[in-house]
Amino acid sequence: MAKLRISPPSTPKTPKVDLPRSPSPTSSRSPSPPPSAQSSASSSSKKRPAPDEFEASSSKRPKRAAATGEQPPSAAELYKQQKEVGLQDTHAARTGDMSSLRTVKDGPEDRLNTLAHYGSQARDKKGLFYEGPTEKRGLGPQPVLTSVPDRDKGEHTKVFKEMTGGEPSSTKYQQRLGTADKGTDYEILHGMGHGEGGSKTQSRQNLASASHGANTAMIPADKAISGNPDIRVDTRFNVRPDTHRAESVDQRFFHKDRPGQPIYEKRIDGDLPRVTTSQYKQLQAEAEHLKDPRLDVAVAMLNLKDGGKGPGGS
Repeated sequence: MAKLRISPPSTPKTPKVDLPRSPSPTSSRSPSPPPSAQSSASSSSKKRPAPDEFEASSSKRPKRAAATGEQPPSAAELYKQQKEVGLQDTHAARTGDMSSLRTVKDGPEDRLNTLAHYGSQARDKKGLFYEGPTEKRGLGPQPVLTSVPDRDKGEHTKVFKEMTGGEPSSTKYQQRLGTADKGTDYEILHGMGHGEGGSKTQSRQNLASASHGANTAMIPADKAISGNPDIRVDTRFNVRPDTHRAESVDQRFFHKDRPGQPIYEKRIDGDLPRVTTSQYKQLQAEAEHLKDPRLDVAVAMLNLKDGGKGPGGS
């Protein structure tokens, strides 16, 4: 059986990284007040919102302190404000390094927290230890788009609200089910990221509820394939029947010329605690081969060997 490896990623059935229960860092700095209005013939009489302040009647994100001379809010502060007004961060192919927003610092009790988490999961038969039937949910193999210029970032929340019968919050939904881990935030996850597939990813078949940590763990691999039309995404949720709770996520990518063998495969705990900085770096390293320019050549060589049938092909 031929195995495709550029730089061998680690794809264990259960995560090797330590998974802490550390709280998300918060900031106590208050938004800066707006500057005094300057009178001019062209100025509007409409009151402007303060910098970094949300408009309660709109879905706009906070305004940055631009021309005020004040120090702008940090990315972490903006993220905290978004969470407070219900703008759930959903997994997608994002630009930039998300580790500063999505991770917590490594701590001395990380390993103990990991043991406690999985001990609890094994006892309660949840997440990676779930033994009941599951429903596979996903779009099936889909090509990655080279770009998604227009994104409706709020559509997934509307769809999820319809799916749950009126509850737009993933955390509150899991709490209502009685499946939420104490102190864990849950988010609306896309199987195929919105930044990878566009509008088709905002469908019921591509959405599920899982933890902040699970969402974060999907990002490095998604970023590695962003804009690559040669990649096919076939990520699936293992959903508890009659719910929208993903017990686990099977993140899988294929090359278009070798559809029978995944070039990346990882099972992610649906209750995964927040990811630490070092864990995120490990996830990035595991997905690094997806960006390797020699990937196409490796696939072609494997296809020459077995005619593109892949492992077990006849």
